[in-house]
Amino acid sequence: MKIAITPGSVSYPELEEKLSQQFPAYEFNMRGKQFLVGKKTSTVGTNIVIRKNKLQVVGNFPTVGGAILFSLCLVLLGILIPLIVYFSVFHKKMKAMEAEIGDYLKTEYSEL
Repeated sequence: MKIAITPGSVSYPELEEKLSQQFPAYEFNMRGKQFLVGKKTSTVGTNIVIRKNKLQVVGNFPTVGGAILFSLCLVLLGILIPLIVYFSVFHKKMKAMEAEIGDYLKTEYSEL
């Protein structure tokens, strides 16, 4: 989900604090300097990235290990079986979390 913002209006510490207050059940951590990760469970999370004119919220695995394990499964088991498992088990939960956080950020930071 892409959210248009005014340049320079959002910072990672401010964003992390507001999201932690709004969603106490989720855990928010920085991964590197420009990558905020929201974690619901060990397999469901979102990545939040601030760009010049937009916020990007994308449902994804919350850990690097989970993403690497999924990629490794894609290579070892072929494309079809891991994708069927991903879409039947993880995708709906990731999209729901992405929509929940994205809707809050849209109301909080949208420039329109």
